[in-house]
Amino acid sequence: MLTTTQEDILKEMYNVFVGEAASLLSEILQKRIYLSVPEVELLSVNDLNAEDRENLIPILNGTILSTSLKFGNVFSGRAEFIFPTEQIKYVTALCLGEEYTMEAEESSFSDEDFDVVKEIGNIILNAIMGGMGSLLEMKLDYDVPQVVLHEQGEFSKAFFNTRESNILLLYVNFSVDESEVIGLILIKFSLESIEFLIQKVDEISRDVDE
Repeated sequence: MLTTTQEDILKEMYNVFVGEAASLLSEILQKRIYLSVPEVELLSVNDLNAEDRENLIPILNGTILSTSLKFGNVFSGRAEFIFPTEQIKYVTALCLGEEYTMEAEESSFSDEDFDVVKEIGNIILNAIMGGMGSLLEMKLDYDVPQVVLHEQGEFSKAFFNTRESNILLLYVNFSVDESEVIGLILIKFSLESIEFLIQKVDEISRDVDE
């Protein structure tokens, strides 16, 4: 569990990281992009009972499209940027300046849909990795982001069977030209890595108090 101070510092940190990503996306798409992280939650998957897992994040039980990035070695884990599938077509239309129309089969995606989500996820996750590397004063090694379509319930199973039991959950407001959708960032950490991150957060807190 995070203290109120730790949660506030993490929110401020990640808002700076995604703010840099929003600026880059705005330049690329020539649109006003706004990203914010209104809520941060630290979860220990091993401590959740069956009911908690079922009710925790309904979005994870549906069909979702995720951009995933693995990082390591000393500071290790996996970051995932997630959109529920019912929002993908809408996000693609917003980013490409097209008119959105509800389709009968919203879970059928074109290469263009995948490319848009991959580009958004790539920029956001790289901004977060770069920000955390600067915070921790270390160079983070990470692979090329991968985009995966998860059928209903698939992601949830993998989520709760992960080796990294500590997960930082970031709710993300994604706004394009004043139209808003909600995304989700999950950062799975090894125990040593999350302890190191919280230690850095506590150092920031002490510096602020002084």
